[in-house]
Amino acid sequence: MTVLAAVSAAALALTGCSDDDSDSSAADQESSQEAAPETESEPEAAEEESPAAAPKEVEVTPPGTKLKIGEQAVVPYDRAGATGHIGITVTGVSDVDKAAFDAALGENGDADITPFCVEYTIENADGSDLGGSYPPDLVGTTADGGETGATVFGADVEGCAEGVAPDEFAEAGASYETKRLQGAGPGAAVAGASYEEDDYEDKPIVWTP
Repeated sequence: MTVLAAVSAAALALTGCSDDDSDSSAADQESSQEAAPETESEPEAAEEESPAAAPKEVEVTPPGTKLKIGEQAVVPYDRAGATGHIGITVTGVSDVDKAAFDAALGENGDADITPFCVEYTIENADGSDLGGSYPPDLVGTTADGGETGATVFGADVEGCAEGVAPDEFAEAGASYETKRLQGAGPGAAVAGASYEEDDYEDKPIVWTP
């Protein structure tokens, strides 16, 4: 807060004089000083900073919930110091070029794994500041929500790369799209996905067609 103070002061000093021809000496006049009263301008009103809006309360999706592709689950989010609640909506599953997949995995590739791309949307559910945060890792499932016989970690291919929350991702309803590369073993296919982090490890949320 800036306070401006204007102080005006005027001082006038008067010295006394004596009359040499007078029998009695005149008393020296006392010096007088006139000073204008100090004035202080009204302090400028401090600009009040608007406090950050408190995250709104949301209803969390219970562990073990079964959803259809296109439906949203709301879960707590706590990663690298960013905390809040996010909405997760699996929007689809698409095929991935096998040659590109094998090239991306290099020596870790497996000829028996068929690659798929899980596509989903992340929404800021409660208005917490989640700028720059990473999306949760979804795991591919079969059409009935079962295991696919293969799991892929830490790989991206063209057309199936992980997205990251924008730096400004602090408003409820803001969203971004992301993808996750997954695979299936012989005789299986990825058709859905599951969320298995934190409280949902034992009872994941599952999306199926």
